[in-house]
Amino acid sequence: MKNQYLSTIINRHKYEFSNTDEQIARYFLSLGDEIINKTIAVLSEEIGVSQSSIFTFVKKIGFKDFQNFKLSVASNLKKENSNDGQTNILTSINDISDSDSSSEIAEKVIYSNIQSLYSIIETIPQIPIDQIIKIIEKSRTIYFMGIGGSSILAWDSYHKFLRTKYNCSYIFDYHMQLSQASKLNEKDCVFLFSHSGESIQTIELARAVNAKKGKIISLTGNPKSELVKLSNECVIVNSQDSLFRAESLTSRILYLTILDIIYVNLMFRDEAANTRSLMDIRDALKITKNSKKA
Repeated sequence: MKNQYLSTIINRHKYEFSNTDEQIARYFLSLGDEIINKTIAVLSEEIGVSQSSIFTFVKKIGFKDFQNFKLSVASNLKKENSNDGQTNILTSINDISDSDSSSEIAEKVIYSNIQSLYSIIETIPQIPIDQIIKIIEKSRTIYFMGIGGSSILAWDSYHKFLRTKYNCSYIFDYHMQLSQASKLNEKDCVFLFSHSGESIQTIELARAVNAKKGKIISLTGNPKSELVKLSNECVIVNSQDSLFRAESLTSRILYLTILDIIYVNLMFRDEAANTRSLMDIRDALKITKNSKKA
């Protein structure tokens, strides 16, 4: 049976894998729950790699040795099996079949999103929240930019951060983004969104920002991308794909949650000033409401 915990910890590091690591990862994922019954010697023979390669692999995904890895998988398997018969629902959105009812599919989509959100908790120590806030606090203007689907994340983030005391700007058109980048300096910062981290336009935009000494805070799912190298701070967003939900779509809720984390932290760094800014916006928007009393 597919093991969601195993999938999560492996996919979190997939961009770091060598060809041998990928071979081991595919076999581990195909075994699922059965992996807890395998010894490292048996796995070595079945996969066709050395025991040292397997040992290196489990260390790369965060464990001190193979036994520690198996204990962790077994422990989480026990937790899943104690979920009052909901193991299949909690396992993965990939468990959806054409025989499921509309309500069952709805439940599995919801539980899959919940599982994704839980995965953020484990990665919170790796999110450079304080470093990102320091960059924002020193910035003249905060820009939010993305290409294609990532532009939606940039727009939502702009809408959120506009409530803070900081000057914010969102630019949709790529040519306009490049034009604005030419006017930046070291007092400006740009949030760049790209799940693949490989979008040519996003990379060129990052280079343009760097050329003017602007600060880059990037959010991507690819820790080995050129975008990461060009960024002052970076948040790696890990997600899983499924048959009808592209990885960039399933990860959207994770990106929005991470921006919520940064936003709330930022609001409480200067609560009084940020509250005033929020109230000013609410006052400005009053004219859009129907003021007639019933």
